[in-house]
Amino acid sequence: MEPYIGRVWVGLLVSAVAVVVATQVGALAPVQVGEGETPFRTALAQLGILYIVALFVERSLEVFVKALRQGQKALLQQEVNSTKDAAKAKAETVLLKYKAGTQRLALLVGLTLGMMVSLSGVRILGAIFEVAEAWAPLQKTVFHFTDVVITAGLIGGGSATIHELMALVDRFLRKTREQA
Repeated sequence: MEPYIGRVWVGLLVSAVAVVVATQVGALAPVQVGEGETPFRTALAQLGILYIVALFVERSLEVFVKALRQGQKALLQQEVNSTKDAAKAKAETVLLKYKAGTQRLALLVGLTLGMMVSLSGVRILGAIFEVAEAWAPLQKTVFHFTDVVITAGLIGGGSATIHELMALVDRFLRKTREQA
């Protein structure tokens, strides 16, 4: 079961989000584009908000992970430093496995926090695309679910991912202005 805990966790998380989105689709309305604003400007503003949220999530995640895993990591590092030859290689392998487990835990907790933030209303796709009243209920539900999952992934991926996305959109807008 241990090797599959990440898959089980993600499966449960996605299932829970699907249930919430399906039952609360009316309450999960996306951000509306204001009058006189373009969807891209609204999206850039949302990306800025996501960047700040991702910074908060990253910092809190760092604190949680250090509180939970730092002590054992220090013990394993001390064991690596105090052993020699064949035992050292084994101790380094144990330390690397522990670090990989910590990374996996941090990613899963980051994704979970991203889902919570996204479900609370901070999302990106709704700022770009307007949900039409003519859409079928299933289509709206799928759109909201996709919005929640993509936003959660952006937040869970950290601020560097969002910063790169913001830079990409900024370069696109600059080139468009220069061509116009």
